[in-house]
This record gives sequence, C-alpha cells and structure tokens, in this order.
Amino acid sequence: MPVADEDLSHLKVVSGGDKMSLEDFDQYLGSYIGDEREFALVLDFDGTLAELTSHPNLSAMTPEMKETLENIANSGRVFVTIISGRDVHGVKEKVGIKNIVYSGNHGLEVLYPDGRRHNQGISKELSDNFGKMVEQLTNELAHDGAWVENKKVSLTFHIRQVDPKLVPQMEARAAQIIESYGYRANKAHAAIEGKPPIHWNKGLAAELILKSNFDRNWETRKVIFAGDDTTDEDVMIVIKGFGRSFRVSNDANVQTNADFRIPSVKSVFYMLKWIEQKVCA
Repeated sequence: MPVADEDLSHLKVVSGGDKMSLEDFDQYLGSYIGDEREFALVLDFDGTLAELTSHPNLSAMTPEMKETLENIANSGRVFVTIISGRDVHGVKEKVGIKNIVYSGNHGLEVLYPDGRRHNQGISKELSDNFGKMVEQLTNELAHDGAWVENKKVSLTFHIRQVDPKLVPQMEARAAQIIESYGYRANKAHAAIEGKPPIHWNKGLAAELILKSNFDRNWETRKVIFAGDDTTDEDVMIVIKGFGRSFRVSNDANVQTNADFRIPSVKSVFYMLKWIEQKVCA
C-alpha cells in the first residue's frame, strides 16, 4: 500500500518563473529522498526534458540536460524511465542514453534495456483501420501548416503552425475522422491525438515498468515524476501518496494531480542537477 506522507498542500504551487535554483529542490525532495539508496525517476520528454518546438524533429535536450540525466542513469542508484507520446524508437533516438527504459505512444510500447518489449495489443479491426485513418487525415487536412505524424499504433495531427482562425474547424474535423475509424480523439499541445480506445495510458505503463523492476514492493519505493501535459496526469495519479510528482507549466491556474508545479524545462534541469548531486557525490 502507498505509504503515508507529510502534508504538501503549502507547497502545491511553485512560483518565481525561471528563478528556481538547486536549493528549491532541497525543500521539495530533500526530506522525501533522505538517505534512500535506490529510487525511480520517470520523465516525459517533449516539454519536460526538451523545449516544445514548431516540429517534433527540431526538439532536443540541451547537452547539459543529457549529460546530467546520463550521469544519473549511470549512478547505479536511480532506475530511469522515459514515457513519451512519441513512438518508442523515436524517443529512444532523441534521448540516446543506454541502460534506461523507454516507453512510447503514451505507454502502448515499452522497451527495456535488455531488449525485452511490451506492446499493448489492439484488435485486428483497429489495426486495419489505422492506415485508412492516416490516409484520410493526410488527404483532407494536411495543408496550411497542418500535418499528420504516423506513430504506427497512434497518430498526432499537428496544428501548431496553422492560422488560429482555421484551428477550430480543423480540430473538429480531425476528431470526426479519428472517431469514425473507432479511435479516440484527444486534445494535446497544439494537436489532436488519435489513440486506440483501450484502457491503457502513461500511468498504467509506469505501474507496469515499476513493478517489473521493484516487483510487489513497487509502492514502497521512492518515485519522482515530471511531465507537462494532461496525459502525464495519469502517472501522477498512480504514484499519488508514495511518489513525488511535478507538473511542468507556467500557468498558475493549471489543474493538476501533481504535488508541485514547476514553470519550465529549465526548472526540470535544476531538479536533475539536484538528483545528480545527491547520487553522484
């Protein structure tokens, strides 16, 4: 069962823009981690480890962010997992760190360091419909800056570069097309995502991965999570009560299940530097 923890309500909203420092994380994580010898770090990629960009291909971690995360992963004390909306090989290529777990398509795909995989299955009908859905979206809506990202088992219809006047109509039509093929249409950052209608999400993927590493004691372990999107809320719910979660957002009014809100990718870097100092000293 999740272990009881101190009241964090007074720390719920972190303010101060990008003026955060390593010392801030003494307050947020110091007493939580304490002298723990081994713990888990679960992270989103886009908007968390790397800034959001006009095109996913342009997104990248800074060299300092990658070096810090790699040092943490190689410390032997931290079990690191990246769970992304990208396909699993795409996020692995972007991060480029060995000996960590990668999960793609919002948890539908999991790739372990030893080569083991978990692929959450979908029906043959949905699988057969996927290509048709991508084709119709591309033919009908891939114009005026909009484009379709084919992630093999899910898709993202990107509208970041579309004239704002055209966005509502494009969003509505994309959702119509996606749902007509039996998939779920979900809003994301400047995008509509098409996902198979199965009971699976980043939170359930995180639970699967943590159980695979820590076995039945997974809920007694220390877990730190950071993510910037609504899809990351499922992880925050799963680790509520025994983990520490951070919603990356500069919107003070954002609704979140996270323990803390931090404002930016830069603040995630400070968090990782704090962890690096803790485990690599």
